[in-house]
Amino acid sequence: MNTSTVAGAPNLAPLTQLGELSLAEFMADYWQQKPVCIRNAIDLEQPLIAVDELAGLALEAEVDSRLIENQGNVADWQVIHGPLSEADFNKERDFPWTLLVQGVDCFVPQVHDFLAKFRFLPSWRLDDLMISYATKGAGVGAHYDRYDVFLIQGEGQRQWQIGQTCSENSGLMAHDQLCLLDQFELQQEFILNPCDLLYIPPLVAHKGTAVSDHCVTYSVGFRSPSHSDVITGFADERNLDLSADLRLKDRGKVTHSAEISADDVADLVRLMQQQITTENVAQWFGKLSTEAKYPNLDMAEEAMDADELATIVADGYGVLRVSEGVRLAYTWEGDGGLTLFAQGEALPCPPDTTDFAETIANQWLIEVDQLAPLISSEAAKAMLLILHNQGYLYFADE
Repeated sequence: MNTSTVAGAPNLAPLTQLGELSLAEFMADYWQQKPVCIRNAIDLEQPLIAVDELAGLALEAEVDSRLIENQGNVADWQVIHGPLSEADFNKERDFPWTLLVQGVDCFVPQVHDFLAKFRFLPSWRLDDLMISYATKGAGVGAHYDRYDVFLIQGEGQRQWQIGQTCSENSGLMAHDQLCLLDQFELQQEFILNPCDLLYIPPLVAHKGTAVSDHCVTYSVGFRSPSHSDVITGFADERNLDLSADLRLKDRGKVTHSAEISADDVADLVRLMQQQITTENVAQWFGKLSTEAKYPNLDMAEEAMDADELATIVADGYGVLRVSEGVRLAYTWEGDGGLTLFAQGEALPCPPDTTDFAETIANQWLIEVDQLAPLISSEAAKAMLLILHNQGYLYFADE
């Protein structure tokens, strides 16, 4: 069961400014176009997580972690995949090394809350927040990603070098554990201090190196399915709803027996187009875009009934939160109502549940003393209980 005690309701509002750069300027000039370094972009009053806690997460089997040893030439670097052990951290090293822990927002409430700052972009595109800890001189080498990433310096300093725009044809080094570029064409260079941010769009080569010990970087990544994934995924989804008894028919009359005629092709196109409806696409994409990063993570909450819910609401104390790692989205495209998506599930919402569904999906948190109007109907209470008892929402003390 998730538990969280905080001094006050956390501020989960999206950012309205990136340092001195307005969001309008960022979206118009940089988003998915070119890198930008923004000084003092985000206030960080304290680290999101202590380094020893980060190391503790890397010991857990359900957490995706790696330790990269930067000994010798790049070709000799070694990767230790998690779950890591105490021995991995106690090993004597006279060379740089980096710890990388993926999806920290799925396990730590304050990291999950930090990720909410980036909801000035579609939240259904948020992937995860990775945290890296590096000793002086450590890094993961020159590489590129196929997704957007915001790199925020948490502690210490890191040098970032920006290179060329890459493609699937860009040459890679012969390394059996790391996907590193064979050629790196330096174009820009920055040293990030705490609170600085570097945005890097897809396919842009980059290389980070810690220039201080105790270097901590927060990496916010955005999901970006390929066109191939979209087309094959939608086709697989429709396949589940089509009876095997439905078969192609031909027009019977032919001029040339071996010819696949223009009419035959037109019939095929018409068949495929019949499956591509606004409702079909919206419902499939809602499930795709909310699939869990860690589908086997146990999120079960202690079951709550309507009487317990009524007591909590009457007390008016605390907050209702979206659980760490849970992805919510919704659409009005379909049968005329709202569908809420949670962890790859589609939940049709009766009309008197939509205010609650929209609010929790957009805000990620509702103060309990503001909850009553949103769940005034029995259907809305039932929706809350369904989400809570599946572990998608939980109540926390203020």
